[in-house]
Amino acid sequence: RVNLLRHHGVKPILVFDGGFLPMKSEQEIKRARSRKENLERAREHEAAGNSRAAFDCYQKAVDITPKIALELIQVLKQEKVDYIVAPYEADAQMTFLSVNKLVDAVITEDSDLIPFGCSRIIFKMDKFGQGVEFQITRLEQNRELDLNGFTKQMLLEMCILSGCDYLPSLPGMGVKRAHALIQKLKSHEKVIKHLRYSAVSVPPQYEENFKKAIWAFQFQRVYDPATEDIVHLSGIPHDLSEDDFLGPWLPQAVVKGIALGEIDPLTKEPFEVPAFLPVHLLLIKVIRSRSLLFLQMERRG
Repeated sequence: RVNLLRHHGVKPILVFDGGFLPMKSEQEIKRARSRKENLERAREHEAAGNSRAAFDCYQKAVDITPKIALELIQVLKQEKVDYIVAPYEADAQMTFLSVNKLVDAVITEDSDLIPFGCSRIIFKMDKFGQGVEFQITRLEQNRELDLNGFTKQMLLEMCILSGCDYLPSLPGMGVKRAHALIQKLKSHEKVIKHLRYSAVSVPPQYEENFKKAIWAFQFQRVYDPATEDIVHLSGIPHDLSEDDFLGPWLPQAVVKGIALGEIDPLTKEPFEVPAFLPVHLLLIKVIRSRSLLFLQMERRG
């Protein structure tokens, strides 16, 4: 797909996940458990002679570590393809590039780019370059849910209410119910108050965690290519004194080294790059399917 984009005059920028975000510690534990379970299933399928099912489970069991991503980065350097390793989440990094008009669109399979406020997203792009386009300025034209009158804030709160990586949904709360509640009551504070009066079991810390989820979508720390430094996704409120949950601050030299693929985003130590890095095609295929692309359109001629 990178070659397809370049052939049509599109400049791709691959964006990789970096270090772990404190807000997602529980989610990371669940994913690690899922990888372990898939590895066990893969071995069972392999022992039973079901190679296709084993292959599918092995793929789901792969943990894309920074060292594996480094192999792809070496190939990207050779092919002169741009890339950025985010200090924390690729989703936030891509949104920063999008809202600051450093790219024209984002290609991804991750719907979290919508609550992040990404301007233009292309989902499900196939090998022919066809996909589904989302533009945040055209919310009111959505056919599945009536989003007339929805602000960006209401859309964000609806997505969090229905469940996200930063906060699991309440029992029985799906997208349609979350949409109906936000459409009627306009804000998460009123929705939570309504749910408590309706005898819905709302955990004591839910409202506080909801606010933290909002801040994670709005103010997470990212890398600014212009200043080559770590910044917040948008201007942070003055009353937010403790912000490590948005991704701890990093020295400029470290965050730049991470962005360039020279420093491990987990250990914060420089990579030891051998003279020759073997490229494992299977792993590269898996990485490409999970990596996130930014596009900057370039006209030819």
